[in-house]
Amino acid sequence: MEENRKDSAIVLGAGLAGLSAGYHGGFPVYEAANYSGGASYSYAVDGFVFDIGIHILQSKDDYFLSLLKNLNVDLVSRQRSGWIYSYGCLSRYPFQVNTSHLPWLVRARCVAGFIAAGKGNSPANYEQWMIQQFGPGFASTFLIPYAEKFWGCSPSEMTFEWVGNRVPRPRLTEVIKGMLADQETKLGTHAYFQYPSDKGVGFAAIARALEKKIEPVHYRMKATGIDPQTKTVIFNDGEKRVGYRRLISTIPLPELIRLLPQHPAEVKTAVERLRHNSIAVVNLGINRAVLTDKHWVHFPEKDISFFRISFPGNFTDGLNPPETSSIQAEVSYDAAQPPEREELLQKVISDLVKTGIIDGKDEILVKDVFYQKYGYVVYDHHRRDSVKTLHDYLNSLDIYPCGRYGAWEYLWSDEAMQSGRRTAESLGKRC
Repeated sequence: MEENRKDSAIVLGAGLAGLSAGYHGGFPVYEAANYSGGASYSYAVDGFVFDIGIHILQSKDDYFLSLLKNLNVDLVSRQRSGWIYSYGCLSRYPFQVNTSHLPWLVRARCVAGFIAAGKGNSPANYEQWMIQQFGPGFASTFLIPYAEKFWGCSPSEMTFEWVGNRVPRPRLTEVIKGMLADQETKLGTHAYFQYPSDKGVGFAAIARALEKKIEPVHYRMKATGIDPQTKTVIFNDGEKRVGYRRLISTIPLPELIRLLPQHPAEVKTAVERLRHNSIAVVNLGINRAVLTDKHWVHFPEKDISFFRISFPGNFTDGLNPPETSSIQAEVSYDAAQPPEREELLQKVISDLVKTGIIDGKDEILVKDVFYQKYGYVVYDHHRRDSVKTLHDYLNSLDIYPCGRYGAWEYLWSDEAMQSGRRTAESLGKRC
C-alpha cells in the first residue's frame, strides 16, 4: 500500500526533535516503536516510573518555556542536590569546590594545580583542555577518570568543542573554601532545574503533550528503506510505502545511511568514523521510604560499574508507590558487547551496597534493564568533517537530519526540540 505525500514533508522518529518538527511544520510523524519520546521516553513497572536515563530541564529560553506552557506541561522547580562519590565518601557537586574529603596531599595538589592552570599552549584535545582549565590535580583525581567512564574512551581522543558551560570553572576563592569544608553552591547550569509535575508520567509528559498536537503520529512504522529517486520511504519491509517531497529524519545517522540503496565511498568512510557510547540503564524499585533526598551522584572510580545514579522519586511526586524509593544506575558499554542482563544487575546491586547507597537487607521490588544503543555522541577528531560530509550528501537528496542523533550533537532536551523546530521552519509549513 502506498500513501502519496509528494506535496509535503514527513518526519522519521517521534522523539522530542521529531515531534517538534511535526508540531512546528504541520508534518506527519512516523515512529518505529509503539510510543513517542525516543530517548525521552518513560515507562512504568509495578507502579514505579522510570525515564531512560536521567532527564531534567535547565532551559532559560523564553520560546521553549512558553511552548511548554502552551502545551499545558506543568513543571516543578528543584534546587540541585548533586553529589560525587570518591575516596570512599560523598561530597557535593561540583567536585572542584568540594575536596574537603580528600587526603591533604591530594587537596594541595588540586588547589596548586588550579592556581597554575590556564598557562601554556592551546589544548589539542579534551584531556589537555581539562588539565589547562583546572590543573593536573583536579584532572587526574576526578575529571579524566569520570570522562573515561562516561564516554567509554580516552578524553585525549576527543575535542572540547561541545563543552560550552557544561563543565563549570569556579573562582579560586571557591576552590580554597571547598578545600576546607563542603559547600553548597550555584555553580553550573543546573543549580536549579525543572521536571514535569504530572504524577505517574515522568519526563515523557513533554512528548505526550506534543503528540496530542500532531495529526497524525503513525506508530509501529519502522523505516526499512529509502528510495531517493522516487522519494519514497519503505516501512516494515514493504508493508507500506510513503512518498515525500522532503524528508526530515531524527533517527541516528548510521541507521539512516543504511536505509539508502547506495552511496559514495566518502559517505561510507564518514559514517564508519562516527562514534557514540551506549548506556545500560538499570532501574530498581526499593521497599524503603525516603532512601535519600539526593537527586544524583557521580562515580569516577573504575571499580564501580556505574558512572552515575539518580533517584527518580525525588524529581517529582507520584513516580513511586507509597513508602518506596527508586534508583536508576547508568552504565556505559561498547555497543558491540552489551553486558548480560543478570550479571549487570548483580554487579550494580553489589556496587550500590558497597558504596552505602542501599543496605544488603533492602528488599528490591523491581529490577529492570533498558539498553540504549545510542547514548551520547562522541566528539572525536573526525566528527566535524564526517557530519558535514553526511549532511551535505543527505541534503542533496532532500533529506534533512536533526535532533541529537540526526545532527549528531550533544543536545539537551530543549536543544533537541529547537533543532526540530528550526529544521521544520526552514522547509516551510506543508512544503
